[in-house]
Amino acid sequence: MEIDEFIEENRIGIFVEADLERKVFYIRKMDRELESYDLFQQLILYNSTENLDGYLSGKLLPQTWGQGNTVCILCKPNEGQIFALFLDTDLAGSEFPQYVKQLDMQLKEALQERQRKDQLLKVK
Repeated sequence: MEIDEFIEENRIGIFVEADLERKVFYIRKMDRELESYDLFQQLILYNSTENLDGYLSGKLLPQTWGQGNTVCILCKPNEGQIFALFLDTDLAGSEFPQYVKQLDMQLKEALQERQRKDQLLKVK
């Protein structure tokens, strides 16, 4: 699965990649409105990659935040990147943690696919 497929299939409203080495956020706003943008503002717009990385240090991943039906799932597949997935969901109870784990695994698979394609392009 590619990143774009992952975003579309999981109805992600905002996809953020934090590059910890360059200290920048790469933000992709999809054509999907979220119930609330407060989490996005607090975690990304009014924050830095260093603060976000510091917060995640030593915590079990992925981490989640919620406000109403809008959630943010923070994944850190490696030491150089953090991904923030903003979406609306009405999942609750035991379904939600399973869903978060599934998204984390799918994201890692999509990133591996991107890495394979990048390596193929470098070889050509």
